[in-house]
Amino acid sequence: MDLNEIRTEVAANDALAACNQPTRFIGATPVVLIPDNFNAVDLERMLDAPTRKRGTTTLNDAESFIAVVNDQSDDSTRLFSTINPPTFTAVFNHNADGAGWGDHRAKYDAPLSPEWKAWTGIDGKKHNQLDMAQFLESNMVDVVYIKSAAGEPGSPDGATLLEICRTLEATKKVNFKSSVRLTDGSTQFTYDEDVAGSAVKGTMTIPEQFSIGVPVFENGEKYRLDVRFRYRIADGGHLVMWLELIRPHKVIEDAVKQLRAHIAKETGLQVLNGAASI
Repeated sequence: MDLNEIRTEVAANDALAACNQPTRFIGATPVVLIPDNFNAVDLERMLDAPTRKRGTTTLNDAESFIAVVNDQSDDSTRLFSTINPPTFTAVFNHNADGAGWGDHRAKYDAPLSPEWKAWTGIDGKKHNQLDMAQFLESNMVDVVYIKSAAGEPGSPDGATLLEICRTLEATKKVNFKSSVRLTDGSTQFTYDEDVAGSAVKGTMTIPEQFSIGVPVFENGEKYRLDVRFRYRIADGGHLVMWLELIRPHKVIEDAVKQLRAHIAKETGLQVLNGAASI
């Protein structure tokens, strides 16, 4: 018998032995060796149910996330949260000593409210006065009146801002000449308007800032956010305007902080500031 015949006989005997082997178990998972390259193959897919929990459940609101965490958590569970973007992740098989697989999870990406998206979406973007007026009119319901300290002007209310919008629309074809800051913090613009071939001077006053009350998250509580008017007179006497939100990152930080506190209270678990590793 030559060397090739010996190798063929040995391979045949090995394959026969692999075919006749009993099923082995690694933990609760059945495993067999198959003759093709003698690879180990687990047979979990052949069972009526998985041998352990795995996968990620995605939830659409905080209460659903809390319900799943309370249903699935044990001593190996860890909660993680980030601010930007605002996310919450529960890892049910994490284990503090690193022994867990970390592949059984629940995730909640806190959805930002349409109101928050609208105001942060326009933050710092330059517009002509007509587009600015249209935006303010469409979102006028979010404007709130904030009472000031004695002797100081308060935040304009919705009615005052609506009058400003109408003035902006009515003066869209005038030539702005100059601006003067008044003692109450507002700005007065001087413009020339062509009326029957004659230049007629006019003025328009815009407050320095106003306040809005909007939820950060969908169906969440409202937060106060101060908004500054910004502007410049461009070539040709056109008025360029934009809005500047004052420290919006602090508002969203506080909203996430409150949501973390709520989830921690309802689950009895500490919410860790950070992202869970894959």
